[in-house]
Amino acid sequence: MQDVRTRLIEATFHEVFSKGYTGASLSNILNRAEVKKGAMYHYFPSKKDMVLTMIDEKLAQRIEKKWNDVANTNADIINALISILQDINSWDLINGCPLGNLLQEPLEQDEDFAQVLTSILDNWKDLFTKILQKAKDNKQLKENVDTKQCATFLIASIEGALLLSKKYKDNNDFESCMNQLSLYLNSQRIN
Repeated sequence: MQDVRTRLIEATFHEVFSKGYTGASLSNILNRAEVKKGAMYHYFPSKKDMVLTMIDEKLAQRIEKKWNDVANTNADIINALISILQDINSWDLINGCPLGNLLQEPLEQDEDFAQVLTSILDNWKDLFTKILQKAKDNKQLKENVDTKQCATFLIASIEGALLLSKKYKDNNDFESCMNQLSLYLNSQRIN
């Protein structure tokens, strides 16, 4: 069985992912984790601190895990990116993206939330920029591609597509967006 801290982080992730930070119930988190409030306070002084820790640990880890194979491949990087983009089963098209969902909440007024969310988003951009730069270095991507701008475009497109899918409870918009992203990436290949 998982330790108390791990169970709390997992339960917090599921509660916040399904209900958002403002809608998340501490009692639901504690029930799901099968932990008493006193035990929670041993690890986290508040719901906010527990959510901030979950964001820092779980969301960053999810992004790295999803894109790690592409970052470490020496094969066709563009094909590896496209493969992940078009793997519909690897995306939660009903609930959206945990990071994207939190970015839509009015958490920017809270400096702690703003800092951790911005850090994860910046790290994702950096990861994509490195992946795209590696593709350029391997002569798989045109020299005139601005890797940082392209990374931002990819993230914005993915997040927007997930938002549309979540809103309309339909995969069609997501699939269309991923097809267009794939066409774009293919157009930037060196022939």
